[in-house]
Amino acid sequence: MVELIVVMAIVAMLLALLIPAVTRAREAAKKTQCLSNLRNIVLALTQFDHFNDRLPASGYYFDPPSGPGGPHHSWGVSLLPFLDQQNVYDQWDLDKPITDPVNRVLTQAYVPNYVCPVDLSRSEDKQGDLSYAVNGGWGFTIRTGSGVGDCPLDWHGKRLDLNGDGQTCTGVDATDNLDRQLFRQLGLFFLENWKVGGTERHYSLKDVSDGTSQTFLVGENSRTGFEPGDDQATFADPNPYRSAFYVGNPCQNGTCTPGSVDYARCNAGEDKINSGLWSEEGRSPVPNSFHPGGVNMGYADGHVKFLSELIDGRAYAALASPQGLGLEGSPLAQGVLAGSEF
Repeated sequence: MVELIVVMAIVAMLLALLIPAVTRAREAAKKTQCLSNLRNIVLALTQFDHFNDRLPASGYYFDPPSGPGGPHHSWGVSLLPFLDQQNVYDQWDLDKPITDPVNRVLTQAYVPNYVCPVDLSRSEDKQGDLSYAVNGGWGFTIRTGSGVGDCPLDWHGKRLDLNGDGQTCTGVDATDNLDRQLFRQLGLFFLENWKVGGTERHYSLKDVSDGTSQTFLVGENSRTGFEPGDDQATFADPNPYRSAFYVGNPCQNGTCTPGSVDYARCNAGEDKINSGLWSEEGRSPVPNSFHPGGVNMGYADGHVKFLSELIDGRAYAALASPQGLGLEGSPLAQGVLAGSEF
């Protein structure tokens, strides 16, 4: 009996040592797979840029000057041929929206590179899920209720008065174009109209003047993708809250005048990295990841790196803007980053 108790004690002790080690090994494997997925997405975006001389839109909408419009498709569809999903892409009817029966069934396809195994909200049935989002900068554009197109907003829905003149989305190009120009300098991926004119705003990697090693391309967001009861919430959804991530608006009251710009706001409150981990799907378009302490980010030069959730807001905003150094002389001016800052 004594010998049996001793043997059982030894077995229990070995299990106590083994189980945590196995758990750590599994978590390390999941993290490695998540990084591998991100690298493949970065490579796919690079290849897309090579063949098209531009990056894809974060999402496409059908938005005619008059008449009904609707969601068309996201960057997730554009990259399918570059992620060993040519067979799915070939079945897609790009002249029809994702709500069309022809495309709706394809939106449920499982693309392994789009799902991080650490994403606790991923679909157990592997249906059209997504754990990553592209760099949308400060926000996205809409058509206002009064019919003004290409109106820039932050993700909280506040109009962006980037030149600080107190006027936004007036419908007069001479007044609105400077806001639009500044808006383009602050992000890398944007919403575009699909074949109907209007909003068209994009980059090629060669246009990234701040340095490709210091510009976000794509990162993790576990608040994208699958949502129970909503079969449109997939990798194909161009919804700006699901397809891109954004930094916070640093301008007090939304107007970017001298003295009102505080870049610390870019990584604070609801805009802070990992602030939306337990939000509803599609409600927190900031980088969110269940990796402790931060998120994995892919950069425009191809490298992938873990980013601390405590990063200074100034550095965070500068990494989101591909032409931030061109803001010199304006209230939005950004400094040169040192390697130790990110």
